[in-house]
Amino acid sequence: MDLYNSLTFDIDPSVTAISAILIAFAILALGLMALVRWLGSGRQNSLLSVETATGIAAPGGEAL
Repeated sequence: MDLYNSLTFDIDPSVTAISAILIAFAILALGLMALVRWLGSGRQNSLLSVETATGIAAPGGEAL
């Protein structure tokens, strides 16, 4: 029980601060990578662009 208490209550605050900074850095890096890929793909027209599907019937009944 003493080992558990020492692990939960004796954590240095700098460890949590460094881990929070590293997590924020990782999220920022992933966001920047996604932005660069989005800008480089040439699909800036819409964020949720959908590819046109073939072989699906239109509301009138004819195939697209």
